[in-house]
Amino acid sequence: MQANVRISGFYDEVSSDLETQLKLMKKLGESYICPRGVNGRNISSYTAAEFERDIKPVLDSYGAKFSSIGSPIGKIGLYDDEAYERQKKQLEELIGICKLMDCRYIRMFSFHVDPKGDYSEYRPVVMKKLKGFAEVAAGSGVTLLHENEKKIYGDISSRCLEIYEELGGDGFELAFDASNYIQCSEDPCEAYKALGDKCVYFHIKDCSPEKVEVPLGMGDGGYKEMLSDLILRRGYDGFFTLEPHTAKYAVLKNAFNILFPITALVPPVKEFHKVFRRIDEAYGISRFGKVSREQVFVWQYEALKKMLAEIAAEAGE
Repeated sequence: MQANVRISGFYDEVSSDLETQLKLMKKLGESYICPRGVNGRNISSYTAAEFERDIKPVLDSYGAKFSSIGSPIGKIGLYDDEAYERQKKQLEELIGICKLMDCRYIRMFSFHVDPKGDYSEYRPVVMKKLKGFAEVAAGSGVTLLHENEKKIYGDISSRCLEIYEELGGDGFELAFDASNYIQCSEDPCEAYKALGDKCVYFHIKDCSPEKVEVPLGMGDGGYKEMLSDLILRRGYDGFFTLEPHTAKYAVLKNAFNILFPITALVPPVKEFHKVFRRIDEAYGISRFGKVSREQVFVWQYEALKKMLAEIAAEAGE
């Protein structure tokens, strides 16, 4: 039986203007967003008082709710103690915003590290600082969601598992992003096998073998199989949050075409050019045809809805 999944999105990928984001949310018939860029500012730069005064009334007027807060907490250098202390204060404010919006989750990360360094030396510092964030959230009713992201400690599934084994449970869980695993040269299907049952939140962002984000279903994210397992086996009733990285195709495509054939010769730029042409062909877009960021977002939404409908049909619903 299909679970009661809910679709959310990083609508700031269309515009930083909050009302523009909310108009698209309503146009798609949805009611959840994952706030990140809000009126030219990152969500983490707002105090709870500022948010309640300036932002919440707009959200309420559109009937908008938060699936999670797309915060940058933990997206700092591992040894930057000044930034760490500043982010702990930001986290306190974000928890206050969560309470105002009846939101359960805050997305976060596990610190930038030098990939050429010694991960065994990073680990105790990472765990200590993550526990510091967890202590800020303890007892608040808000759960921190660690997202796998390239160039941080928890970029691959084995280190995400380390983090979960150390902190996982009440108040600290994992988010899953298939595209980010591809960016880190890891098979997202294998990562899902290792971590799927430990993840409570899922981003919808596909990626080609060339490590370029593409519309859902055009990449190696394995989303159809993953969503089928989540819905039909697990009875997942959480969020699928759209994050199509609209700018890469919508904004860069024609610039790459104008500079062709130079862009077709320079690695890794040539990979973008090649992937952009595949997207053009898949969606019937001319080489120099313009595509808006909103259109790319809608493609992602429609592809997800189609997948969910197919899964429901396979289940006989």
